[in-house]
Amino acid sequence: MKSRPTIFISGVSHEFGLFRDAVENEVQMKGCFPENQPGFPPDYREVEEMLRRKIDEADAVICLIGFRFGAEPANRPDDVPRRSYTQMEFDIARELGKPVYLFLSADEKVRDKPRTKLEPQDAEATELQLKHREAVQGANHLWYLFKDKQELRNLVAEIPIVAAADFRVDVQRILKYTPEYLIGREEDSALLDAAWDQVRRPGGESGSPDVNVLTFVALGGEGKTSLVAKWVAKLAGEHWPGCDAALAWSFYSQGTRDRGDASADVFLAFALRFFGDEAMADSAASAWDKGKRLAELVSERRTLLILDGLEPLQYSPTSPSRGELKEEGLIALLSSLAVKNAGLCVVTTRYEIPNLNNYRETTAPQHKLPQLSVPAGVNLLHQLGVRKNSGTQQEFEALVEEVKGHALTINLLGKFLVDAHAGDIRKRDLVRFEDADSEEQGGHAFRVMDAYVKWFEDEGEKGRQAMGLLRLMGLFDRAATADCIAALKQSPVIDGLTDPLVGLGEAKRNIALKRLAEANLLDVDRDASGALLSLDCHPLIREYFAKRLQEDQPEAWRAGHQRLFEHLCETTNEGEEPTLEQLQPLYQAVSHGCLAGLQKQSRELVYCDRILKGTGPDDFYSVNKLGALGADLGALSCFFGGDWRNVSTAFTALDQSWLFGEVSYRLKALGRLHEALEPMRAGLEMGVNQRNWNLAAPVAGNLSELLLTMGDVNAAVDVARQSVNYADRSREEFVRMGNRTTLADALHQSGQSKEAASLFAETEQIQADTQPTYPMLYAVRGFRYCDLLLSAWERIAWQSITLALGRPDSISAGAMLDEIEQRGTRMFAWRSSYDSLLDIAVEHLTLARVALYRSRLEQRPLPDPDEPTSHIALAVRGLRDAGQQDFLPRGLLSMAWYQHEHGNDAAARETLDEAEQIAARGPMPLHLADIHLYRARLFHDKKELTLAEDLINKHHYERRRNELNDAKNAVK
Repeated sequence: MKSRPTIFISGVSHEFGLFRDAVENEVQMKGCFPENQPGFPPDYREVEEMLRRKIDEADAVICLIGFRFGAEPANRPDDVPRRSYTQMEFDIARELGKPVYLFLSADEKVRDKPRTKLEPQDAEATELQLKHREAVQGANHLWYLFKDKQELRNLVAEIPIVAAADFRVDVQRILKYTPEYLIGREEDSALLDAAWDQVRRPGGESGSPDVNVLTFVALGGEGKTSLVAKWVAKLAGEHWPGCDAALAWSFYSQGTRDRGDASADVFLAFALRFFGDEAMADSAASAWDKGKRLAELVSERRTLLILDGLEPLQYSPTSPSRGELKEEGLIALLSSLAVKNAGLCVVTTRYEIPNLNNYRETTAPQHKLPQLSVPAGVNLLHQLGVRKNSGTQQEFEALVEEVKGHALTINLLGKFLVDAHAGDIRKRDLVRFEDADSEEQGGHAFRVMDAYVKWFEDEGEKGRQAMGLLRLMGLFDRAATADCIAALKQSPVIDGLTDPLVGLGEAKRNIALKRLAEANLLDVDRDASGALLSLDCHPLIREYFAKRLQEDQPEAWRAGHQRLFEHLCETTNEGEEPTLEQLQPLYQAVSHGCLAGLQKQSRELVYCDRILKGTGPDDFYSVNKLGALGADLGALSCFFGGDWRNVSTAFTALDQSWLFGEVSYRLKALGRLHEALEPMRAGLEMGVNQRNWNLAAPVAGNLSELLLTMGDVNAAVDVARQSVNYADRSREEFVRMGNRTTLADALHQSGQSKEAASLFAETEQIQADTQPTYPMLYAVRGFRYCDLLLSAWERIAWQSITLALGRPDSISAGAMLDEIEQRGTRMFAWRSSYDSLLDIAVEHLTLARVALYRSRLEQRPLPDPDEPTSHIALAVRGLRDAGQQDFLPRGLLSMAWYQHEHGNDAAARETLDEAEQIAARGPMPLHLADIHLYRARLFHDKKELTLAEDLINKHHYERRRNELNDAKNAVK
């Protein structure tokens, strides 16, 4: 997607003023910036300088040429020929080499209708203009005749630079929340204006860094979305000045409920398509890679990106990771934009974002939105229609103070007083704010909703119909589509929920919807024909009705969700290869089904059969084909309650074990390692308590691997020893082999290499006995064994750099490296259709490492890492595609060494920086130690050596002890 071009438009104002306006509108619609010179200073030289600057900044010039000479500059020097302003604009454009598109009126009648009688132009001016018309037709083939405004617009639209303009805007998700009144937010709006002015005029005189990401933080209902929506509406009304693209997205879901089932996957896919990378959007690449790619696309132009309501994707205030982003795709996006962004990203959220703390004093400030001041709150009440003469100024001020300036509460209360009590402030006593729970999110707003509900229900049939429609919103975590509303309204009646709605005609429904919309209780979205598309409301209002319905009418709550579950299952036709967007109704069905108490049906019939499309080796469609780890984790969370240990008792022990494993896998793959520990330990505990060794053994192995990744080396060894015990009891040979290599790898990292080597050899004998045609360890197990075998030669290769030691015995080095290379080559010969992307990638990595050490120890040529078919390039690309964040740093480390060997230290540093980002967010301290050690040795950085030593000591990473000592000796 290209930046928006600027088109300078020239034309005599009193001849073509309306025509020029039509051209401006056309180029704006096509995505270009129109520019002209509306006024002129008296001095000729100032005129020329001004025009030259404006035209130089333009990408093309459109000249409307009629029969009127037009205005001309005064004080023209004697040696300068007589030229009008428009003729000067043409001359300057040609001189600067700008593309000039000429549009000539067909005759003198093609012009604006004069408002007053025109002064006749002198004969010389008439002749000069006629000669100008003749000259331009011979000087430029890009000229056209037009006979009216419509033809002119059509011709302008076909100009290549206009037709190719690629301005994209999709902001309806935020514009629909634009308030009628925005009061008391002048300073906050000024922050947005200032940030956008920096985008339009970068490198200003302020001396402060440009703002790349601007975050507004406030509790629900304080007016964050209203502020941004009003500002975006203003930009749209000004034809998006300085903007090359604009996208707004709302993450609001689940109101204030912390269900943990929100995901950024759909946003990432949509945004990647919006900005032109459909291949990445539809790929199984990791969320991190998708976020990084999206940041590249967003940052290269003056893009306005709005991320509204980010809190569902942040850890809750009660979490040890309070406010941190759960989604690695968003971490990649926002951290990248904080570093580099030609545009502006605006974020709204209830919680501060610690992930951006490093930039909050520079490029990514986080602004706490204050509560409305008392004067602003009083003014808002007046604007909403609460009568000034209905009470004293003190009564108005006391009310605003009582609700603590909460914007949503003031809006709701003002509308309630106007609708129910003719705007009488004295009726505010009907709302019992003293009952509001100060700890409850939106407590004051809930008390207003209590009053609204009572008023509607006391009003009779019309009131109950309106309240019935509004009450349905409590069943949804997002906008309710028209088909879902229709399904709920169908017979039979859901007692306590749809009683006033079944049989409700369209006319009465529309009257009720209009009333709710006018009260600012409901957002009604219709298409151009007036047909209903969806209903939505503020998340706190959704939360209010969800809470009331679930607590007061649990049977209606379950029945409503069951109706929606059945409707979505029946009406969704996802096809064989659906996109993530096409799967969304099924993800929603899982949520509704679980809330209806249909956990087993939701898992088996929807999640496993239709989202995963099976659970065999070639299945798991949503993960393996779409990379939808986040969306899948959201669905899986519906089968849990409160935390990742509390799985639904509706499932059998076998199904519970499967759910623990699936959640653990996704959390680990998403880099949420601490969270993955919880379900993994729960699954292990379940297996051990039931003496189900076939269940306990693989879980224990996975837990050991996770503990090792997180740097708890001693615990990883202990759990791995237990896992071998469980595996031997299970008598499953592949589990026995897998857990032995897990233990051997943990021993290797802890420095117990002899025991590790013995255990690998024992495991390889089991492999040979079990699969005689494949007598050596392969895939990840083989990679771990090769990692041990290569460790001695890796150290010697480093010594040749850090200590400048001579080559070792070439015969012994060559023989051992030959053996390891043969192992790697044989793994490829044994490849089957069941091999995972990870298995293939680590096999490439083994061969890439052999080649690297050979180049150092035997002076052999080293393959170019930029060559796509080289083992190192295939390894890194494969690890990215596999989405296993705990393995990717291994490939990046070797890639950085390759890049250094080829003299590209800048690329090596960048690769190590990427590896550090991945390892830090895990956290993966053993990888971090390796990264610091690599930097210390490749770039002779003593500070990095100290950081590496601290981590090696803290985590008992004895595998690197000798390499650390070598590096320390080198700097003495």
